[in-house]
Amino acid sequence: MFHQEFDLSRQRALDMRTEVWRNRLETRLRSARREEAKAGALYAEIAPRRTLIARGTTFAMALFR
Repeated sequence: MFHQEFDLSRQRALDMRTEVWRNRLETRLRSARREEAKAGALYAEIAPRRTLIARGTTFAMALFR
């Protein structure tokens, strides 16, 4: 009887560790996706400015040729 309870508590502890590990992994993946989304949004804001600067620079270089 005692041995069975010990095995059950061992299994429960293992299940809890596995669940905690899985939750931490899911949290890390979720935060990584958020960071990628933020970086993509930031790039989308910056990219048009870069193209405008590039066009302006190209125009200025064409004037000084």
